[in-house]
Amino acid sequence: MHKHLRYGVLENLSQVRRIRVGQLWGVALLATPIAWLSPVVFFALHFLLNLLNTQLTLNQRLSQSLLFTVVVELASVTHALGHIISGKLVGSAMDALLITATRYVNVYEGDQTIFPSRIHIGRAAGGPLLNLLAAGIAYAVAGSNEAAFATRFIAINLFFGLGGLLPLPSVDGGVIWREVWRLLRR
Repeated sequence: MHKHLRYGVLENLSQVRRIRVGQLWGVALLATPIAWLSPVVFFALHFLLNLLNTQLTLNQRLSQSLLFTVVVELASVTHALGHIISGKLVGSAMDALLITATRYVNVYEGDQTIFPSRIHIGRAAGGPLLNLLAAGIAYAVAGSNEAAFATRFIAINLFFGLGGLLPLPSVDGGVIWREVWRLLRR
């Protein structure tokens, strides 16, 4: 078992081939050879969990899983865009964004310890904050409309945004809270 699996990445990032698929604001966009599996993984995960709801028909399960998959992919792109924007704003963008089968990975080359805490906090906060902003805008636009897409878009972006702020080593909050703690100890 490789060390990246504990962070929810199927591929061994130390050895996997990285395919250049583009560039956005100077950040290389890379993908692993099995990145295309991402929608399949999220569709299957949702479909399997939906089996617990015995009231749903097969068509309902399929449509809900498809909707979940589309919204997770949109929330992932939103999250990554937030990191790219915030990195540019603090003057230290990531070198590359690596798209894997299960999540996007920010790639920073070189010694990152030379950067002050405010840079780390700014870069890490961008993803969750853009997800929270997207959820807020969607809520303002959708209002009390309970359309399935709007409801899922808001919920999943809230999950990405709030979940991303948790002090866990595999998410942005781990970096944010580590650096806040470092600033408080000075």
